[in-house]
Amino acid sequence: MKTIPPICPEPEVGPKYWRSLDQLAETPEFNQWVEREFPAGASEFNDPVSRRHFVKIMSASFLLGGLGLAGCRRPEEHILPFSKMPEGYVHGLAQFYATARPTRGTAVPLLVKSNDGRPTKIEGNPHHPNSNGGTDAWTQASILNLYDPDRAMRFTNNGSEKSSVETFDALAELSKKFQGSSGEGLSFLLEQSSSPSRDRIQKIISEKFPKARWYIHEPVDLSIGRKAAAMAFGQPVATEYKLENARRILSLDCD
Repeated sequence: MKTIPPICPEPEVGPKYWRSLDQLAETPEFNQWVEREFPAGASEFNDPVSRRHFVKIMSASFLLGGLGLAGCRRPEEHILPFSKMPEGYVHGLAQFYATARPTRGTAVPLLVKSNDGRPTKIEGNPHHPNSNGGTDAWTQASILNLYDPDRAMRFTNNGSEKSSVETFDALAELSKKFQGSSGEGLSFLLEQSSSPSRDRIQKIISEKFPKARWYIHEPVDLSIGRKAAAMAFGQPVATEYKLENARRILSLDCD
């Protein structure tokens, strides 16, 4: 039998909260919604036994319905072990690697934190004199490129999208086309980079195709400062600003 709690004789204290402005105004629509908050037809059961039986049936229905839903279970993940365990690796323990981020004219020395093979944090290498543990905003944001869903993940040819199989087949045919030749008519369009890995690959390709042409394109020319410094000092130099020694700073069009 339903038990009705006694009315509390003590006055209400503390802040009072409302679900909505309709509850504060005690509109008829809100009162009707409160009365029929249970599933449709529940308010029509005046017999306590019938209401209890109805709630039991509804609870069992929700329980059986939840057992068949995939969203109520933890997703299954099949994790494969290492075929060759790295030396000194401990699961769950972060590892740190000394590396560098190549830029257009130089490289930024870094110390990267990796969790289970995934880089998660970038800091400057405190043992490198050009970093001393500090980085800029672009270096800190560069780790997001690994997890960027909008990064380039497809191949295109003349504006039409191609699958990876079609792309590798086209590259194989292109290699056969220049097989035995000096690479005349073969051109590469690249962006400026100081990566030693790319320089090594470019050297290998140039030895195989000595007449291949290499072109560097940048939408914004950032080498003007280096060219101006080379003209001022008569030799190629890297500019390092000591702003703490400047009495006035004049900035024109670019920082």
